[in-house]
Amino acid sequence: LAAAAALAGPPAGAAVSRRAALLAGSWSLAAGPGAAHALFESPTQATVQKLATVLPRVQSLIKEVAEVERQRAKLPPNNEDDAYVLRFSRSVLEPLAEPMVEAGAKLGGSAPDLSAAFGVHVAELDAACRAKAADRERKELEEVESSLSGFLELGKRLKYDTTSRDDINSYSGSTGILYNKFLFRAG
Repeated sequence: LAAAAALAGPPAGAAVSRRAALLAGSWSLAAGPGAAHALFESPTQATVQKLATVLPRVQSLIKEVAEVERQRAKLPPNNEDDAYVLRFSRSVLEPLAEPMVEAGAKLGGSAPDLSAAFGVHVAELDAACRAKAADRERKELEEVESSLSGFLELGKRLKYDTTSRDDINSYSGSTGILYNKFLFRAG
């Protein structure tokens, strides 16, 4: 009998516990006017943040490829440099193409064109790496950067958060380890 009474809850007219009152109050504040009604960010917002996280890495890779291009005028080419850019393209840039197309369709404006250009330039970057042409690699990386920057600028105008996220998958302190040239080199 006591177990059945405990399962039934408090009798009608009984005082509500502080825990239940606080829980109900917090939910009413969270669902109040002007509050966000989603517990998670939209797929478009997640894609924009991924792009914002990748942009500085692309910019640093452009500097590295420019240095390789400068060295190739004086030294014999090192095939590992091209392989590094190819692996970066395959592991970091290519997985962003499809989500970028989906987000571009939702953003509208010039976003679909920018996402299509991104996909084309990533494919051309792949071809440049296979041809071992550092000048073409740098040019395509600059075009990829331009597409990413334009997409993020459009996202910023549409009030999306375009700051990169420092989470476990994009922790900036591990950049030297995760995106280190030696990690992607064969051998």
